[in-house]
Amino acid sequence: MLEIIVHPDSHFKLKEITSDFYIFEDSSKLPIHNGTPVLFGAESIFNQDDIVNSKVTTQDRSHLDTSNIKNYVRRRLLPSLCKDFNLDKRYEVFRKLIPAGGRILILGAGEKINYYKSIFPDCQVITSDVHNQFNPDFIFDGHFIPFTDNSFDAVLAAQVIEHTINPWKFCAELQRIVKVGGVLQIEAPQSFPYHAEPYDFFRFTFTGMRSLFPECAVVKAEITEGNAANLAVTMSNYFVNLSSKKLIRSSWLFLTRIMFGWLKYLDKLEGLPNRRNVSMPKGYAFTFRKDNTKRNSKDMLQEFYNLKK
Repeated sequence: MLEIIVHPDSHFKLKEITSDFYIFEDSSKLPIHNGTPVLFGAESIFNQDDIVNSKVTTQDRSHLDTSNIKNYVRRRLLPSLCKDFNLDKRYEVFRKLIPAGGRILILGAGEKINYYKSIFPDCQVITSDVHNQFNPDFIFDGHFIPFTDNSFDAVLAAQVIEHTINPWKFCAELQRIVKVGGVLQIEAPQSFPYHAEPYDFFRFTFTGMRSLFPECAVVKAEITEGNAANLAVTMSNYFVNLSSKKLIRSSWLFLTRIMFGWLKYLDKLEGLPNRRNVSMPKGYAFTFRKDNTKRNSKDMLQEFYNLKK
């Protein structure tokens, strides 16, 4: 594993590890904090001081604390407004595309580190994030990935790309580090309220997502949460935002979860994207395979039309 680690800016290889630092071949060094390497590039919007000071950035572990009555009600009692019904099955299919013992990088693992390790039991699972709220293996910015070219058999980034300030660079990095023949699982919303502010930057259409991976073929594309979930989330968001007062907002949240939580089950009737539903889903999941074919924009757009035939 250590042989694939490089400096996120210079790509000089790792030379030495001390109790406090990763030291690279050019004698530059990056810190280790509480046992986790913090490998931010110089131009990253994140910095090591935030990690040391436990500053909350894109995610806060306190929302998992169900001893808090508000969290308990939201997480345990109220129905959700949306659900990715095919998640476990999709990952089971994705796992079969990875060779036994293969190395998979999880970006933005968040609170699901144990989940990812359980669903890829025969893989070498490397978890990462931009914070240390849930103790990933590495902390780094996906725009500056500290690994060598062609070093992973698979990459998974679920609900991460919308939080990248430059998704073109992010996707170029993902394609750089995955092996030729390797696979990528990318999941992102098309319609979802602004969240994790200010680290929320983009939404992605079907063709927009496809255009970001010109070195890859599409293995599969599907809607994760469709029009019904989109409707439920939008209506709930409307009522919650009628007021800035916490009690009123919480009351609307409670009521709209009960009123609209059932709508998501209508999405189980939807299948692959088609001309009628491609404009409104809440999210997409793409499975790509890197083949190093150099596709231009016309080539990738033509794939959309071929899919509809």
